[in-house]
Amino acid sequence: MPFALSACATVPAPPPPEPRIWSAEGPPRAVLVALHSFGDHDDAFNLAAPALADAGYTVYAFDQAGFGDRTLLDGRWAGEQRLVADAADLVRRAARQHPDRPLYLLGESLGGAVAILVAARHPELPVDGLILAAPAVREGIRLRYGWNVLIATAATLAPGYKLNVSRPPDDPRLAPAAARRLADDPQVMRRVRMDAYWGLIKLADSASDAAPGLTRPTLVLYGGEDTSVPAIGIRRLNQHLGERGDYRYFADGPHLLLQGRHWPAVVDAIEQWLATLPH
Repeated sequence: MPFALSACATVPAPPPPEPRIWSAEGPPRAVLVALHSFGDHDDAFNLAAPALADAGYTVYAFDQAGFGDRTLLDGRWAGEQRLVADAADLVRRAARQHPDRPLYLLGESLGGAVAILVAARHPELPVDGLILAAPAVREGIRLRYGWNVLIATAATLAPGYKLNVSRPPDDPRLAPAAARRLADDPQVMRRVRMDAYWGLIKLADSASDAAPGLTRPTLVLYGGEDTSVPAIGIRRLNQHLGERGDYRYFADGPHLLLQGRHWPAVVDAIEQWLATLPH
């Protein structure tokens, strides 16, 4: 997600495609359902997913509604309800394929917010825990609701106005392959409608409001160079999680931790946390 969260139109999206699967060799230790960030698509996991599969974890991912192969006309927002429903459906599908394996939601940025909402709104799902990499949360932001009024007004008056997203191919914060992909991949968003941005803000608010109700074990990952999700939002999330939560901080980590130059350390932290849980 390339925007600061200190600061809509909804249209039908194409149905979810067949999920992309990185399979562990033999029976997996656990299954991860991975949800990408705003403006990205399932290639966001090109680095982390193979490494997790090598460690014995099967990873499912797809293009969330409004992104990648499911991009809508002129980059419109697919809506919070659709994003959450699609992710819940992917959880059900993965669980049917691996009924005897633990299942975890892994979300980066927007995907982290969607993971929170899936867990909060679908307690019946067989989700054993959450892995949230810089989840889009906003609790505690100074003048949060004042910013909301400004963004909502802009989205109402100029819904199609587009914000430019900088994605330099040599971004030193990212792994070289990730920086090149984000700069060159035609399926990655580089201009974002104002009403879609407002949709993202509202979804992040919903995730923040739902966080106090989370009951599953949760790993939160955050980077010291994150300029999109304010640290106060992560602190409040960790406070709500209490003993159910674990936290890993990467001092030089960017917002997109799973695509940062030190992404192997992030994957190692995920594997170490998973190893502490019953399988």
